[in-house]
Amino acid sequence: MTDLFDLLEQTPRRAPSGLAETLVPMLDDLARAFGCDRGFIGVYDEQRRSLHGVSGHAVRPELVDSMDIRLDGDAPVIAAALSTGRPQRVDDVAHDARLGEPLRELLLEAAFQRTVLVPVSGPSGDPVGVVVLSRRAPFSDQELRGLVAVTNRARDVIASVRDAAEMRDTGEAHAVEKQWLWWMVNAVDDPAVVTDENNEIMLRNVRADLLFRAHDDDSEGRRHAVWMNNFLFTAALSSWKLEPSGRATTGREVTLVDPIEGSEIVYEVIARAATNYRDGSRGTVAVLKDVTQLRHVNEELAHGREQLHSAGEAIRVERDRLELILRSVPNPIVVLGSEDEPITMNAAGIRLFGADRDRPTPVSDRRRQVALANETRLTSFITQMRLEPGERKAGELALTDPETEDPLEMSVAATEIRDPRGAVAGVVAVLQDIGRLRELERRRVEQVLFDSEKLAATGRLAASIAHELNNPLEAIQNSLYVLVEHTPENDPDRPFLEIARKETGRMSRILREMLGFYRPALEMGSTDVAALIDEAEALLAKRLRDRKVTIEKRFDQHLPAIRASADQLKQVLLNLFLNAADAMPDGGTVTVTTTLVGGARIGMPTARSVQIQVRDTGMGIREEDLAHVFEPFFSTKGGRSSGLGLWVSSGIVQAHGGTLQVRSIYDRGTTFSIVLPVEGPPPKDAKDGGQ
Repeated sequence: MTDLFDLLEQTPRRAPSGLAETLVPMLDDLARAFGCDRGFIGVYDEQRRSLHGVSGHAVRPELVDSMDIRLDGDAPVIAAALSTGRPQRVDDVAHDARLGEPLRELLLEAAFQRTVLVPVSGPSGDPVGVVVLSRRAPFSDQELRGLVAVTNRARDVIASVRDAAEMRDTGEAHAVEKQWLWWMVNAVDDPAVVTDENNEIMLRNVRADLLFRAHDDDSEGRRHAVWMNNFLFTAALSSWKLEPSGRATTGREVTLVDPIEGSEIVYEVIARAATNYRDGSRGTVAVLKDVTQLRHVNEELAHGREQLHSAGEAIRVERDRLELILRSVPNPIVVLGSEDEPITMNAAGIRLFGADRDRPTPVSDRRRQVALANETRLTSFITQMRLEPGERKAGELALTDPETEDPLEMSVAATEIRDPRGAVAGVVAVLQDIGRLRELERRRVEQVLFDSEKLAATGRLAASIAHELNNPLEAIQNSLYVLVEHTPENDPDRPFLEIARKETGRMSRILREMLGFYRPALEMGSTDVAALIDEAEALLAKRLRDRKVTIEKRFDQHLPAIRASADQLKQVLLNLFLNAADAMPDGGTVTVTTTLVGGARIGMPTARSVQIQVRDTGMGIREEDLAHVFEPFFSTKGGRSSGLGLWVSSGIVQAHGGTLQVRSIYDRGTTFSIVLPVEGPPPKDAKDGGQ
């Protein structure tokens, strides 16, 4: 890039050779007609407000080329000629103050004597250039008028010289900008791509080439990984565009494959719709941010908590070292004495409990009251925990943020410190803000639900299409087989029939692979239904509490464990709980009932089944909508729902060999009933499983 800029700076500003040759005879004729011994023509650059020499008569070419006179103070006489449109006479080149030093030196070096500067104007009156002539005798007024008439006829040629120079400068600037744009895009450490309306990748930077572009000399594994990355990225963009927002936004994630290592890489995609206003085409500009390392945050946090617990034992022997450790820990840590009075705490603990402890400036009375109330709650909590057996105890405590007065949900892990005789000398309490963690977990669960719904919808749609195409394809294969068998080997049509039979066979294999991809084997195992309901309730506890929704559980105490996929059934329960909460915006009660029922009673083939009923006291479902609740993309929530939750849930229950039914009375509530066989789904034969 340095060489390119040097070349641009060193390139002389001259007219193209064809235009210069046109100006030379015109200037020669002009000099002969008015008896001038020398002269030159300069072109006016409006942007730089300067005059550049382009052609000369009896003047050295290098002197003409070096002419670059700025009009802002360097040559008042040229500025006056261009601004007034009238010729300017200079009878004494050596002493006329209007010339300015740069122009005076140029004229003296060219041996100019009595000089006239004739401006040339364009069709609209704007200045185009200046014709400068010199002779020994002075110029009369009549000659000046004649010079103006003659030079104005040459304005088109001079204007062409100026336009050609501007076009050359613009082209050079465009080339420089294009190279800088290329280096700017490829200087980004993250992959960046541009896709068309069909989400196919059109442009990519060097980082994106490693993920999405394969070469002929690459290994088969790398080419397959690149193909998979293109498929996954295109599918992700397509699914995002199906969302109610209608456009890809930030915060979306896609998992790709490292073509070299073969490991999975999680990217956050920052995508924006873009339009090429030259041809009207639309597409998407996307930047992929590697967030794989962020997935290890939970593990690191758990490791940090273990270190905090082990530090409690080290406090007994290294008190000074404890102070250094406490200052570096972000979670509140409080050390209490044998009477449960706070002895020391770290900075986070001082913020919650020590209103005036180690503070350079006094705090407000209100903040002091909140901190003292927090300390009272903590000491009372620790006193109650002392009554429990064991040296290590854990529980939850409700506090208040002294700065914002927001409620805080804190988990407390307390460890007793004993002296050499075994007596309790104090307690170390470690507090963790679990309110934010629960909120993050709730959002993660909702995102997982939403992503699984989208993937399930895509899979079921692909499987449905594959199933419908497979039957006519089988008929085509059989017909081709008969035609091939009845066509002689030397028949000229035989090779084409062979090609058709081979390609239809390949299509059939692709369709079978699509069906197999949609129907992965469920990981069945012994599942405790009651425990599964408790887990689903815990994940949504904060959200239900914020909406003033309570869950009332009526469990059959003799309910057996069933054979099922716990993760899949948990997704169904979460969907039903979320729908019930949405149906009760002003709060209400969700009643969950489990019952062991006989197969004959409910029309199930197995002898025993488990029934789960989820009943809410919400607004209910209108009768005209009741028949459509299990249809894909049907929703009564407007743009706040994808309409896939109940459809996916119904598919999960059916895959377990069960049924999902709904009863509702408008303005009185809704009841969803799940019936699952205790022994799990019935086995399918090979043929049925292949369809």
